[in-house]
Amino acid sequence: MRSLMAFLFAFTALWCQSGLSQEIQIGLSNDTVAISSSFDGTDLIVFGTIEGADAQRLTDRAYEIAVVLIGPLEPVVVRRKERRFGVWVNGKSMRFENIPASYSVATSKALNDIADRNETSVLQIGLQNLQMAPLVEDADSVDARTFRESLKRIKTEKALFVEKIGGVEFISPSLFKARVPLPASVPIGNHRARAFLFSDGKMISAKSVSFQVRKIGFEQFTYDLAHSNGLLYGIIAVLVAIATGWLANVIFQKD
Repeated sequence: MRSLMAFLFAFTALWCQSGLSQEIQIGLSNDTVAISSSFDGTDLIVFGTIEGADAQRLTDRAYEIAVVLIGPLEPVVVRRKERRFGVWVNGKSMRFENIPASYSVATSKALNDIADRNETSVLQIGLQNLQMAPLVEDADSVDARTFRESLKRIKTEKALFVEKIGGVEFISPSLFKARVPLPASVPIGNHRARAFLFSDGKMISAKSVSFQVRKIGFEQFTYDLAHSNGLLYGIIAVLVAIATGWLANVIFQKD
């Protein structure tokens, strides 16, 4: 009996250790996304592997992946348009804090088939689970929900919020890749790529890596100048506008 108990204890410890060793590792096609005057968007490829995976689970395709790209956090003000005296003007507004400037998610299956709502809600995977709290006392009010949905709609229309169900492709039972789009309006700054490994509806491993989006060439010069010396940037902009107008007048003036 003691031998049997010792065997069962050893087997259980080995099984638990094997389960804990299941990890996801990821890499990016580019650590830096360079934006020039001809930039019209690109795709960032996130590739990875499942290490220490259970052989039978690999055979049964029992692992699922979710990949999330999160842009810099920023405050956002959403305003409601109202018609007054026949003119559309800004009406009531609501301010949101710590909103991702961009948010993209790609999954191997539909979220409901990967994990339950509580699990994905805690991890903020999927647009419906993205936490966006307004600066109001009653964050659950109908007004707050309306402004929150409007913010999601605006970001989605600008391709800054993207959700791709089935966007994660398994190259082999343990290797995968996800092609996640970055729009032409992708914000400048530090971004994060996060990958989650699921099995039996539970998250068992997660990894996060950072990448930069930055301007290059003349665009970088004007961007830095505008942020470091606004007065000088404004003066140069006015002079360029005057010179452009004068040159156009010279070229197209009638004899």
